[in-house]
Amino acid sequence: MNALLVTTGSRGDVEPFVALARGLVDAGHCPTLAAPARFRALAEGHGITYIALDDSLFELQDALANAGTFAALTGAVRAKSALKLFLNDVADLITVATDIVVYHPKTLAAPLVAEHRGVPSMAVQLIPLYQPTTAFPSPLLSVPVPRAMNRVSWRLSSAIEAPWRGMLRTLHRDRLGLSTPVVGIADRVAADGALNAWSPHLLPAPADWPASAAPLGFWRLPASSESPTPKLVEFLNDGEPPVYVGFGSMVSKHPDAVGAAIRDALRRIGRRGVVVTGAGAVELEGDDSILVLDHVSHDWLLPRTAVAVHHGGVGTVGAALSAGVPQVIRPFLGDQQFWAKRVVEIGAGVRLRQLTAESLVEAIVAAESCAPRARAHADSIRGNTDGVAQAVGRIEQRLAEWKEQR
Repeated sequence: MNALLVTTGSRGDVEPFVALARGLVDAGHCPTLAAPARFRALAEGHGITYIALDDSLFELQDALANAGTFAALTGAVRAKSALKLFLNDVADLITVATDIVVYHPKTLAAPLVAEHRGVPSMAVQLIPLYQPTTAFPSPLLSVPVPRAMNRVSWRLSSAIEAPWRGMLRTLHRDRLGLSTPVVGIADRVAADGALNAWSPHLLPAPADWPASAAPLGFWRLPASSESPTPKLVEFLNDGEPPVYVGFGSMVSKHPDAVGAAIRDALRRIGRRGVVVTGAGAVELEGDDSILVLDHVSHDWLLPRTAVAVHHGGVGTVGAALSAGVPQVIRPFLGDQQFWAKRVVEIGAGVRLRQLTAESLVEAIVAAESCAPRARAHADSIRGNTDGVAQAVGRIEQRLAEWKEQR
């Protein structure tokens, strides 16, 4: 089958789709991946046919990071224009021949492409967003709520779409020529289900979810052909396993202070560190005991570390859990609070509420005591059915059922 995969966001939103595309190729199918232009090399490095979508929205986010309140307010107008460019690029995907559209909910307009082409669509949830439960509140909620409010809190996901519905209606009617009602992502997931791309060892399906909502497992890329730098290999071989520190696409107002706290903490406990600066949350100079990099393969590095200190994005949580490395999570925003709580609940790490040298020392020491549980989870995950293979099977099933119903 031809499959059009559409995603947007950070690397954590794109890499699982690259893994899914690779899995579809290996199963004999012909996927095309559409994602922000900055990830072209990642996809093409795995032999995936790629369509670059406008990513000026992310360039704007980079420019406005820590730029102050006034810049943030004026940036809201520019963000609307950037989103319009992105949505128009998504709408252009109607020219791609496909039998099914598999999409990240953040793409908003991808299901409309499927409608225009007269093919089925299927959402991918990298975090639980559109399948309400009484077991826990929406991961988008950053404050505790009474258990009785858990299910109500899931309305947040639909509310996030509200500011863009006018833009979507215009696209739906004028650009794509559709006369059907505009359907929200929550209603689409309720009707068609979703592919849940996380491990049940991290978050099992609650009892009030349908069987089709069971988590499929993490979607991991095949082992990278990219070799680690000689400098990194030499550093790892020169002493005990280091502490990994990296905050992905997060930024901080005072990256130099974050860097100073990390350096001080590692010195106090006599540990070596590999620090990844990423999008700019950390700023520090390396030395004999701290190696500073701008990026690194988590799948390659984390199994060679003693503790992983990170922001709590589900991609990094999954990589650390699969590597059997205890975690220290300092959440910045959104669902990171939710995943930090889950990691603590399963005994695979600790949560850090404020990043200071003193608190980081305590957190690293506490996390090391979680190492046996972290290794046990990794063993269980390795024994599971491959999440990508499960997803490919579900997509094949969805298309077959859709054809039978026509």
